[in-house]
Amino acid sequence: MDSITFSFIEKLVLAGLTLAALSSFSYEVYRRMVIVLQGTGTLPLDRFSERLIRVFREVILHEKVIRERPWPGIMHALVFWGFLVFGIITLDHFSMGFYKPILSHSAHTTYSYIVIPFSILVIFGILSLTYRRFITRPKALGKISITSGVVALFIVILMVTYLIGEMNISPLLWKVNWWIHSIVILAFLFLIPRSKHLHLVLGPFNIFFKPFDQPEHTPVHIDLEGDEDELDAMLTDLTKLTQNQALDIFSCVECGRCTDVCPANRGGGILDPKNHFILDLRQPILNNKDVAVLDQINVEAGWECTTCQACTEVCPVGNHVEKSDEIRRLEVLVEGRVPQEYQKLFTNLQETGNTEGASSSDFADSLPVFTPDMEYVLWLGCFARHGLDPNFNRSVENFTKILDTAGISYGVLEQEHCSGDPANRLGDKLTYTMLREHNMEQLAETKKVVTLCPHCAVNLGKEYEKYDTVNYTVEHHTQVVGRLIEEGKIKVQMGENGKVTYHDPCNLSRMLDIVEEPRTAIRSASTSFQEMEENGRNTLCCGAGGALWWKKETKGRTHLVRAEQVIESGADTVVTGCNFCYGMMKQGLGPMTPEGKEEVVVKDVADIIAENLA
Repeated sequence: MDSITFSFIEKLVLAGLTLAALSSFSYEVYRRMVIVLQGTGTLPLDRFSERLIRVFREVILHEKVIRERPWPGIMHALVFWGFLVFGIITLDHFSMGFYKPILSHSAHTTYSYIVIPFSILVIFGILSLTYRRFITRPKALGKISITSGVVALFIVILMVTYLIGEMNISPLLWKVNWWIHSIVILAFLFLIPRSKHLHLVLGPFNIFFKPFDQPEHTPVHIDLEGDEDELDAMLTDLTKLTQNQALDIFSCVECGRCTDVCPANRGGGILDPKNHFILDLRQPILNNKDVAVLDQINVEAGWECTTCQACTEVCPVGNHVEKSDEIRRLEVLVEGRVPQEYQKLFTNLQETGNTEGASSSDFADSLPVFTPDMEYVLWLGCFARHGLDPNFNRSVENFTKILDTAGISYGVLEQEHCSGDPANRLGDKLTYTMLREHNMEQLAETKKVVTLCPHCAVNLGKEYEKYDTVNYTVEHHTQVVGRLIEEGKIKVQMGENGKVTYHDPCNLSRMLDIVEEPRTAIRSASTSFQEMEENGRNTLCCGAGGALWWKKETKGRTHLVRAEQVIESGADTVVTGCNFCYGMMKQGLGPMTPEGKEEVVVKDVADIIAENLA
């Protein structure tokens, strides 16, 4: 109502309330940002345009929120989009109280044709979310949140008071309604930074700054010839969050998606990423005003993690959730506590350079030795080189058959040591340093590396690059096979494998972003390919990640959840692109196959192609 005016006293009260609300909001955000900036490292600004595009897709379009949980995601999007539309209305609303409206009468009327439908959609969306939060109560959301109920009530009041304000009512009722609307908006400014709803402010920034790579852990630089002071300084920093990690803590929306997808949690373990890796650290850093809180992560939960990055992949506000690397390196390097099942593993790596403590490899000896004139170093990794599953050696031979058919030269390194993945994932950064430096010397004259092991590919390429300049390229064998098919250098015919499905290895799909190449290969050899329910970057870990292959026994059933899904898929053959996934499937599918049903056949991508070469 353009004719309504506000007295000086009313303007004074409005100014006081607005100043108090803005001051409170700014202070709470400021004290959190001061803590964030104490973190190690810096907030990255590289690939600026890509970061902006990511914010547009994940914040404005709500792409990830809707994809992971379609119905609640759409409801959340309705509320979010509604508040974007209400931005101009809110400015116009307060401008009226202080002076006069920003929008002319005609502009306000025209814009209301957009805002009124959105206000109804916002009410529908927030009531749907409230029903889910307080009535159906999914386990992942955790305990009842009083602030969530207050926020829902505030949103409904805002929408209702807006709609009433658009009606032809008496000036007195209109002004009472106006004040209710104003006070609720200002109350939001008090509430938001003191609750999980701070993600409304920090989420877009967190998504902008989040790293592009997974996993993203601070490299631990250990100078094997350094002095004690340097070592002490390095160990002290191991308890500190990075700036990205500290921002993660305050940006968490507490939706529980990370716990929903966690293979350890789904297998019956105690690991709860939402709490153990994020929320358990929030109050300590606020109380202590310090980022040195990594030593407060639950140790037992940290040892259960498969480091599969599923939690990070699904987070709608850009959190890099997994912190098993942080707690494990503290346990090993600072506390000197190594779980008994890993002590022999570390000793083997230190003394022989491989996980099995072997002094030689008959399998490696059967393959050509690399010379600089060859195109590829064929990196075997401990799994194939030392027969962790002897059946997998046949897969390596099938890959060499493919290379031979395409006329591509390759050879293995005589002094290949473990890429360091087990030591790296288990926190023994000293052993990892020794292995990495040895392998970098062996690869000095290498231009191209190919491997069947995604764990080795991640370390030889992405992880080594955090420490040294890497002058070679690393390819996974599925990339090479897929390219050879597309270039026509090998011909593949359709085979009889029955129903074929593919299990995406975590290191391959999420960490290396290799999703389509294995499928290109499989589809060239099978007419009955079908996807698993959880596939691509949203795959489910086989249970061997995080070096849990060597743990053998766990409290939960992490190693069986994916095998169960394979059996339930009805596939006759499951194809993998990882030696560890191959081994886990071989171990898990047999005992779980129902009586009277034929066991699912496990193959590597190289197997299904080599068997069907034209």
